[in-house]
Amino acid sequence: MARTPDLERRQELLDRIVEYLAENGLAQATLRPMASALDVSINRLVHHFGSKDELLTAALARALEQQIAVQHAWLLRTPKVTQVELYRKWWRWMNAAKCNLALVRLNYEAATLEPSVTGLAGAVRADQIGVWRHDVEQRLVAEGMKPEVAAREASLVKATFTGLIMDLFATGDRRRLTNALDDFLARLQLTIDANQA
Repeated sequence: MARTPDLERRQELLDRIVEYLAENGLAQATLRPMASALDVSINRLVHHFGSKDELLTAALARALEQQIAVQHAWLLRTPKVTQVELYRKWWRWMNAAKCNLALVRLNYEAATLEPSVTGLAGAVRADQIGVWRHDVEQRLVAEGMKPEVAAREASLVKATFTGLIMDLFATGDRRRLTNALDDFLARLQLTIDANQA
């Protein structure tokens, strides 16, 4: 079923909002400067999204959808890609374009900023990490790891990858961090091999 013109306009606007937030961040996000930058009225933002909190929640959900679509495309091309190979793909993708890294940064900003700054509900903030941790857990089980081990390992794996990304945001030292990623992924492969059910 085709989307109505109003829903299509909302989706187009939402994608522009995601780009705006990825470039400008969440901490200072307010409707008036956002509307001005997007060349729309505040009334249009409110019409499509309601409050600022609802707008940010929708934008973060869309940012996750965009990233999940990237991974989905990889999996369509290579269905048997391993978790180790997938992390290598993510690292290359994040470092391939400034806009890619900015999109990822948006998720981490949402997860780490105090709710008093963004107005985001705890579940929205937790999803920025939890969606990916859950995906890693499922993929580790699919690769033969026992579910109880995969649950713990996924938390460690996601935390390590998150740490590398945060270091990249702070330092921009791609060479050092790519080498660290390679070491981490080699250890992860050993862990997967050693813990297969």
